Parts: sequence; structure tokens; C-alpha cells
Amino acid sequence: MSALSETTEMPANLTELLPALLPILQRRIVDYHGMFSMPLIAEMWEETLHRSFEELGYKTTWKPDRSHTVGEDMRLENIMDSRISCKSGQFIAPRELKRDCVKISGSRSTRFISLEDKIKHFSNDHDDFYFCLAKNKKFNNKYKLLVFPSSLCKVDQLTWTESASGKEFKGTGPFIASIGKSMSAQLWTTIPLDYIPYQFDIDCSE
Repeated sequence: MSALSETTEMPANLTELLPALLPILQRRIVDYHGMFSMPLIAEMWEETLHRSFEELGYKTTWKPDRSHTVGEDMRLENIMDSRISCKSGQFIAPRELKRDCVKISGSRSTRFISLEDKIKHFSNDHDDFYFCLAKNKKFNNKYKLLVFPSSLCKVDQLTWTESASGKEFKGTGPFIASIGKSMSAQLWTTIPLDYIPYQFDIDCSE
């Protein structure tokens, strides 16, 4: 039976679901590590989140088709502003920001020639929230679930310059980002943890 009764009022915002979602999500991630030692990433993370929402009683649009749509990986049906981009993140402490941060990858931009067009592409309205499952580089079976609005790290907020080596563009501001010139011209964004409003520890080490 669905956890959501027909008389239950729909939440006004996706973040209102987080307290009820977290124990379901944590149980599923712990169950995953009962079988696997490798970190939970990519499509497996997407499906884990999708199934957790469904167990809570909310249908999502996620499909097991390895979609490469920019930004949105799923949205919750009947809930406004619920387009979710699932991310895996790594904790780092860059000298530029002088505090603990999480680094996440973004989409690729080889089809856009100028820096201005790349930044415009990355800053377009692709999603509403990031659900980032962050971990240490040396994985210790511990995660931090980071949930934050996409508007928090739109790269058009940054000041962009070319690196001294000429191999990438670098954006600086309240967070930092980079776009490589070679290969896929992928965006990498580094966000201070104290900039992120929703943070939950998930410990699978026991």
C-alpha cells in the first residue's frame, strides 16, 4: 500500500519530504553495501533515490534507460519545482576557498565554441534541485547527502578567466568552477559545505 493516502495534502516544496525520505534512503543504501563494496554512483544512485520516493508514496519520472538528458534525472509527479539532478560528489578543501567543500561534475560543452555560450548553456534552467551523495576520495563507507537548489551554483554568478596554462577556464566567486578546453569541455563545480542548506550523514560502515 502506498505510504501516501489519498487525503494527504501534497507538500508545497520538495524539501518538505526530506525528513520522511531520509530513513528510507539510508536503509536502501545500507542494503546496497550489504552486497557491494564500491560506492553508490551514477544510475544506481538514481534508481535508489527513485525507489525511495516510490516507497514514500510519490511517483517519479525516472526510467532505467541510461538517459543522458542535461540536468534533470527525474521529477516527482504532481509536485512543482521537483526536477532533480542526481550527483556523486567528492569532499575536497581547495586553497581558493579555504574550507571544506564538495566537488561535482556537470555536463559537457564541446558543441559550444565560446566561453560565453558555454556559461549560458550551463546556467540554463535544466533542473530545480541537486541530490548529491558525497564521499571522501578514499571511500570509508560513509556518505553525506547534500540537497540544494540548482540556483545556488549557477556559474553565471562567477567571474571567469583563462588559466595561466591556457588549458581551462576558471570561475571564481562564492564557489569555484572550471571548464577544460580539451576532451569534453566538462564543467566541474566546487561548493563550500557551509553554503549547502540540507545535509544528512549516512553511515554504512557498521
